[in-house]
Amino acid sequence: MRKNIKLVLLSLFILFAALMSYPLQAQTPQQTLNQHISDLQKNPNDNALREKIIRHVQTMRQKPAIPEDAERYMARGTAAAKGAKNPNDFKDAVREFEKASTVAPWLANAYYNLGVAQDGAGMYTEAIKSLKLYLLAVPNASDAKKLIYEIEYRQEKAAKESSPAAIAEKKQKEYGEWLKKIDGRRYTYSGGDSVRGLTAVIDVKEKVLVSGAIVAFDSPVAGPRGYNEIRRYEIRGRESAGPVMKDPDLPGGSLQFLYIISEDGDRITEQTRLGNGSTSERIYLWQR
Repeated sequence: MRKNIKLVLLSLFILFAALMSYPLQAQTPQQTLNQHISDLQKNPNDNALREKIIRHVQTMRQKPAIPEDAERYMARGTAAAKGAKNPNDFKDAVREFEKASTVAPWLANAYYNLGVAQDGAGMYTEAIKSLKLYLLAVPNASDAKKLIYEIEYRQEKAAKESSPAAIAEKKQKEYGEWLKKIDGRRYTYSGGDSVRGLTAVIDVKEKVLVSGAIVAFDSPVAGPRGYNEIRRYEIRGRESAGPVMKDPDLPGGSLQFLYIISEDGDRITEQTRLGNGSTSERIYLWQR
């Protein structure tokens, strides 16, 4: 008999403990939503929680009201997107729509607009995530599916263009176009030599710099009249250095020429470097 009483009391104790472990009153759907939103605001990058919120709201009979702050951020984001002209402008819209999606994380349009703005900002990975959240809220939105496909293409293209091989190919192409632009140009130094009837020039012939001088027929300078070629240097990018020439009569016993072509190709700087570390330079201008 006593054993049975003990078993009954033990059962009652276990039942009482189990009942005490449950909250006195279950949360309402709105209270659950509020708790989820509070948790999300502590970690806005928690996409799993955003999915949970969207699914939770879909089960609610009475849909939550859209907070005024969310409407405000949506309007600000729309204004920023309308005036966007470059990726940085779209980033302003991204920030506003992100705020809207955090205040009202079940709001489908917040994710759609955010995805479009992120796409404009070149944030392709983020844009796809946002549009997938939109599709979770609006499963039959074919426009979003199509946009995701387009963004995936832009993402793949951007990845290819940013690869080392693509960057090297682009630089090589730009260099070829730059060489083609300056090919055939003559650059003239208009310094003090002109008073002696001597004009120093540099001609570009394909991938070669040809340094020369034009000697006037009435010039007191010795040597043949007319054009005289002095030396040639292969163009190796915008800066081309000639060989070091040894001469014991020069300061430091050596001489070297360095030619620097401007990025726009309108001038060439000729630097003379002596073995003792001293340098001098001449500026040759393109004769259009």
